[in-house]
Parts: sequence; C-alpha cells; structure tokens
Amino acid sequence: MRIISWSSFADASFRTERGSAASIGVFDGVHLGHMALLDRIVSRKESLMPMVMTFSTNPKASTRRDAYEGDILSLDQKLEVFREVGVEIVVLIDFSEDFGKLGGKEFVGLLRDRGKLRYLAVGSDFRCGHRLDTGVRELRSMNEAAGVETEIVEPVEAGGFPVSSSRIRALIAAGNLVEASALLGRNFEIDLAGSPRTPGTEWNFFDVRSTGRITPPDGRYPASLFDRSSSARTERVVELKDGSLGIPVAIVASRVEFLV
Repeated sequence: MRIISWSSFADASFRTERGSAASIGVFDGVHLGHMALLDRIVSRKESLMPMVMTFSTNPKASTRRDAYEGDILSLDQKLEVFREVGVEIVVLIDFSEDFGKLGGKEFVGLLRDRGKLRYLAVGSDFRCGHRLDTGVRELRSMNEAAGVETEIVEPVEAGGFPVSSSRIRALIAAGNLVEASALLGRNFEIDLAGSPRTPGTEWNFFDVRSTGRITPPDGRYPASLFDRSSSARTERVVELKDGSLGIPVAIVASRVEFLV
C-alpha cells in the first residue's frame, strides 16, 4: 500500500499509475459503515486502483477541540485496516487553514485529475469544501459531467440507528465495549505507540489520552496484549486511571485489545 501526502498528490506533476476507485472521509474507527464504502472500492480492484483520501488527524480535533472526545484508532491502526482490506493508495491530508479554504469543486477536480478518478463511493451525509459548500447532489452532478460514476451509500444501521464514529465514541466513553466492538466489527483496541510511559512497581502506565485517544472509564478490564516484535498475545487484566492505561510491569506491549 502506497501512502502519499496531500501536497504531493496535489502537485501539478503527479498522476496515479492507473484509474482509481476512491472514497473520502475521516474513517475514525473504520467501523461497519466505513467498511461498506471500502468494500465497494476494493471490489473494483481488477480494473481500478482502490484509493482512500483521509486525514492524518481528525479535523474536529482542531475545529472543535473543547468538545472532541478523542480518536477511536491511531493513524497507524487506521492505515493497517486499509492495508488489510486491500486499499492500494492512501492520500493523507494534513488539515490546515489553507486546506480548509479549498472549495469542494476544486478539491474534487484535483481528485479526478491527479487520481484519474473513475468511481467514487461516499456516504449520504458527505460534504466537503470550504464551509462544506459541496454535498452529494453537487458531487454527483459534477462527476457525471466528467464521466465519473458516483455511488451514494446509505448508512449502515444497528439497533435501528446509523453506525457512526460519534456513536461509538459515546459507547466507549460510557464503558459499553460490547456494543462499541459490535459496531466496529472487531474488539476496541488502544495503540500505545507515542504515549508517555510512567514506570511503577506493579503497573507501567501509558498516558494514552495525551496522544488524543478516547478511553473507557477508569477501572480494570480483561485484555489481550501484543508486542510489535511478536505475533503472540498475552491475556492479562489492564487498568485505566485518569486517561492512562496500565499494563503489568512484566509485560512488554505496544497494543492492547479489550476483550468482550
């Protein structure tokens, strides 16, 4: 899987090697609703290159800093899910003031031109561009004129309500990891990479909240612990306390999967 920056993608000299089937979004959690989009672009891999345009950090972390509860997945975790499902190219957007001024028409035009866009799948609530000036109706119209197929995908529902990142964040914050994991399509995990570590006599605590991650309430949880140097898992109880995740001092781990 190739990962490129938005600045490299937008450069006048850049073109993808072949036509693309793309989706656009934050993809926080890469939940069941996101998988419906990814399945559509990957299903066209025989003739088109599956491509995702996403953000290196959630724009809400900048625009709604006081209200934002944190990311469900780290960037590395998100990229790993893309890789596993068969995405071939990821364009990483660093949300900035300059990018925020880009109109939707210009943004989609760059996607069509630089990415040789032939097919685009987005959710029914998709909007992009400066002040969200472009919705699915405008998107479909401008792509149709350019000969690009656009599929508007309705939300995936669970329990009578749409699956969404905000719904999953609320479930995690409330400690309902069973339902959160069901909506994610896998157990909730926390990536420890980059989190400041405080050693102790019983627990080593990792300040995961300082790296922008959402955490369940304080308490002890059954978990599987993984280290990057090995595929083996170790099942232990972990402790959450004031936004820090404690693992037993005898265990070396880079990732924690909460068992439900």
